[in-house]
Order: sequence, then C-alpha cells, then structure tokens
Amino acid sequence: MTSLSRPGQPAAVSGFGHAGLALLGLALLLAMLLWQGVLRHPWPAAEAWLAPLSSQPSLDGLLLWWTQLPRAFAGVLVGACLGVSGAIMQLITRNPLVSPDLLGITAGAQLGVISGMLLPGALGLPLIFVGGLLAALFTFLMAGGWNTSPLRLTLAGVAVAQTFAALIALFFSFNDQAAMVVSLWNTGSLQQLGWGAMHPALYLLPLIALALLVLMRPMNLAVLGDGQMRSLGLSPAWLKGLSIVFGSLLAALAIHLAGPLGFIGLITPNLLRFAFAVVRPSRLIPLCAIWGALLTLLADALVAAVEPWFQLPLGVLSAVLGSLAILLLLRYGRRAPVAAVTASMPGESLAMRMPLWFLVALALLICLALLVAGTAQGESGIWSFWQRVWAGEPLAMTLLDLRLPRLLVDMAAGALLATAGMLLQAVTRNPLAGPEIFGVSQMAALVVLLALIFMPELAVAWRFPLAWLGAGLALVIVIGLNLRHGLEPLRVTLTGFAISGVVLAVVSLLMAQFTSNIAQALIWMVGSSYGRTWSDLQAMLPWLVIGLALCAGDHALDGSAAAGRRRGRQLRLIGAEPAGVADRAGQRTDRSGRGGGRAGGVHRFAGAAWRASAGLSSCPPTLAGGAAAGRDPAGLG
Repeated sequence: MTSLSRPGQPAAVSGFGHAGLALLGLALLLAMLLWQGVLRHPWPAAEAWLAPLSSQPSLDGLLLWWTQLPRAFAGVLVGACLGVSGAIMQLITRNPLVSPDLLGITAGAQLGVISGMLLPGALGLPLIFVGGLLAALFTFLMAGGWNTSPLRLTLAGVAVAQTFAALIALFFSFNDQAAMVVSLWNTGSLQQLGWGAMHPALYLLPLIALALLVLMRPMNLAVLGDGQMRSLGLSPAWLKGLSIVFGSLLAALAIHLAGPLGFIGLITPNLLRFAFAVVRPSRLIPLCAIWGALLTLLADALVAAVEPWFQLPLGVLSAVLGSLAILLLLRYGRRAPVAAVTASMPGESLAMRMPLWFLVALALLICLALLVAGTAQGESGIWSFWQRVWAGEPLAMTLLDLRLPRLLVDMAAGALLATAGMLLQAVTRNPLAGPEIFGVSQMAALVVLLALIFMPELAVAWRFPLAWLGAGLALVIVIGLNLRHGLEPLRVTLTGFAISGVVLAVVSLLMAQFTSNIAQALIWMVGSSYGRTWSDLQAMLPWLVIGLALCAGDHALDGSAAAGRRRGRQLRLIGAEPAGVADRAGQRTDRSGRGGGRAGGVHRFAGAAWRASAGLSSCPPTLAGGAAAGRDPAGLG
C-alpha cells in the first residue's frame, strides 16, 4: 500500500520550485480557460463582447456570456474544489487512494440531489452537502473511528456507497422519469445556463479558503501522526472533523455544479506528490486547486474533441480515468505487508463459535418460519391461510403456487451469493473477497442490463450465459491485476472498487441515453423475485448442488478440513436467511405492480455478510455468482 510519507521518496522541491510549479499551472490554466471559453468556438463579433451591457444581445453574445464562459469557469471552480477536497481527505486518512468517491461522499451527495427533487429548489445545495457529510461520517463510524486502518476505511466506504446507491436505485424504480433526469445528471457535465449556479460557490469559497489558511499549520503537523500532534497541544479529532466538514462542502459544491467527477480529487494530489514531490500540506493544497482546475478543463476539452464522433459524458470519462489512476497507484505504489492492513480484521466472528448443530437447527427454523409467514403475507392470518391450503381451497393453492417459488428463489439466490463469496475467499486466501468486492456481481449485472436494453428477447433465454460472461470478465481482471502481489486484500478491494465505478458510470449513461426498455431495466436493477416460478428454482438447483459439493472438501484458510466443512455448511444455510427476510420486506412493492425481471438486488450483501473461509477454485465461484446474478441481479448498487 502506498503511504503519504514514503521512505526513498525524492526530496521535495524547494520553495522556488513550488512557486515555479504554481506559475506553470496558472499559465496552463489561463491558456485552457481561453481555449475552452473562447478559442474553441468561432470568434465572436465585437458586439458579442458587450452583450451584458445590451438590452437586446445578439445570439453570439448570448452563447459567449451565458454558455461558453460559464462552462469554462465552472470547470475551474469544480476542479479546484475537487482537487483540494481530495488532498484534505488523503491527508487526514494518510491514504493516497482516498477520494470523495471512496469515502461515500459522492453517493451521499447523489442521494441529496434526489431529496432536493422532493423539496424546494433552494435546499438543493444544503441537501447535497448534508448527504455527502453524513456519508463520510457513516464511513468513519463503520470503519471504527479516526484511527482506522486503510483497509477498514476502504471497506466501509464501499459499503456506504453501495447502501446509498441501493436507496437511489429504489427511488428510480418508483419514478422512471426522475430516474432519467438523475441519471443524466450522474453522467456529469460542465454545461451551464448562465452564472446562477456558481453564486453559492463564489460566496462560500472565500470563507472556506480563509478557514483552510488558519488550519494550514495544524495540517502540516498532521503528517507527524496523532501522538506528535497531541504532544504539541493539538487535537487530532478536531482537525479531522473540521477537515471532513470542509472537504465534504467542497465536494458538494463541485457535485452541485457538474455532477460526480471524483477522479480529480484522486488524481491531482497524487500527480503533485509523485511527479513533483510536493508533500507539505501548506504547499500541496494550493497547488491542488490550480492543477485540479487545469485537469478538469483538460478532461472537458477531451470530451469536446470527440464530440463530433460520439457523446462521451464527462462523468463516464472521470470514472474511467479515476479507475485507471487507482490501478496505476496500486501497480507502482509501495506494497504494505498483508498483516499490516488486515491486523484490525477479526479472525473469527461470534457466530462461528456456536456449535454446528445449534447453528444448523436455528437456520432451518428461521428459513421454515420465513416460508410459512411469507406465503401467508397479507392474508387474514397465517394459521387460517394454511388451513385453507390443507383443505385444498383453489384460491389458497393458487396463492401458494405463486408465492412459494419466489421465496425459495430468494433463498437460493442468497445461498449462491454466499457460496460465491466463500469460495472466492478460499481461492484468494483473502477473508475480504466476495462477488461485490471483486466487482463480479456488478459486471454480471451490467452485461445482463445491456441485453435487457438492446436485446430484451434474447436476454430472457441467455441470462445465465450473459451473467457468466460478465462475472468471468470481472474475475479475470481482478485476479490478473493482483496475482503478482499475492492477492493482497486492500489491492483486491480497490481493484473491485475501480471496476464498480466504471460499471456505475456506464449504467448511468445507458439510463440517460436509452428509454425504450428503461422501465424493465430499472425494476431489474432494484431487484425483485416477482413472477419467479418453479422452473426458475429448478434452474438454480444444479448450482446449489455444485456449491454444496465444493463446500464439502478441505478448503479452509486455516488449514483445517473440519473447519472448512463446518463453516461452509453454516454459510450455506445462513446465507439464505437474509434473502428471505429482504423478500418479505419487498412484497408490498411487488404487489403494486413494480416487480419483474430477475430476482432481487436486495441480496447484494449476502455473499459478504455471511461468507466463511473455505473453497477450492476460481471458476466455480464465478459460475455461482453468475447464476445468482442471472436470477438475482445483485450488485449494481
């Protein structure tokens, strides 16, 4: 793992070098500002420059002052905000791979955008800020506080981002028109209609700059560690808390103007740190503002350059560049011992200390209770419903035939995802591996989603092969990029996060560009077992048998065959329980006519939350995860 303070790092450039770097950045920024704002377009007539003073401005004047220049200056504000936000986040976490995306801030801000659609327009920016700030605080809370390890922070950020994204997908399923609007916003763009959207940034940025100037000296001392800060009379908790607030506010301003463009916050500090050896926070943060603005305008210029051939949204480009940046940092960054990044991870959970017979009996009882209660959902009473079934009443038998298969499909999907997570952990010797962490679930879901949009008839019959194709592609990428590093947990997690970022960007692009089959795709993304029949369950049974056979061997990470078999059986049974619970929670939505597609995405965490350390090879887990994605398309969140 790369750290902010690395032995052997080249000496930081002198003060003159920093000044020269700032001047070079300002010169290039001015050139790009002129190019994007004026020179890239036909040269305006003389009267166009006086359009703000005219009561009847010409068309050229309107384009110049209310479209071209606002877009260029928005790029400067967005890039500066994201560059400084990324530098602050990386500083307080001492992790050069941290960005607003990784801490869940972007997903929280997106949820704030959706909340703003339901409330007065003036609350838009405050809701974006509150959403991003809450997401960051949740991430640190789940990770165990300020002093958490990079691995725990990464996992917590991925979990928070997936949770918020699941809520967003649920909202999309309720309102497909709003989904189109938000998805278009998610693709990211610097396009502005006038200067109004930039007013909040112009009011707030001077205050934030003044506050950061006051905090500059404590930030310089933050690189020494919390212990040294306390010995000097500084409070690490206060510094980290204020940094999170200001970093979230800067990210919110940028997202408010241009949508999610998180790659600037990741790339800019690392570019200055690795290419120019700028490590001192009092120098790094101002330079990140300049070079972040420059990189944003360069990215927008690239989008404009390819525009005659195809539409490349800035958000999609940002996701691709951000993912490449993560992979490059993982490739060339200094490695950390596996023990160092996993030291805070518990080796065994409380559930695993239970006797096997007790856990098996408890799991079977819970599954049986869910089946009995789930089939009688919405009826006058569970006992009376089953009395009618026992008596052979036609209506009760029809309801049973409709509800029982879908409940069993939900449990089978949960078991398959749990099995996939368990087997992936064993083959990688990584207790943090799973379909969603590897990006397997997301890639499988994307491939099937593409088929639903472009080939809806083919998607029904070929859902399993399509899901396997996506799952296998994701697994090959993750394993291939990390095999030479011994599949270290943090590297694998960040690689999966990079894949997920690209997938989510492509999904937003699909939803914004294609409307013919978007309703079915939205319902499928959210996940539902509505309409599942006995034939669907029969298609999943062979994979359950294969998974059971693989779980029965000597595949434990701790070298104990008995432990591997015990944990495998525990996982198989328990993994089905949250699936059944989630299905019961979603039945009212399905009965209102919003079900459809393949079984539900509400089970996306089953493979991670209930997996154990056992398994054999990389192919069966991919097939198991793909089979679950084909029937239960989890993972796009």
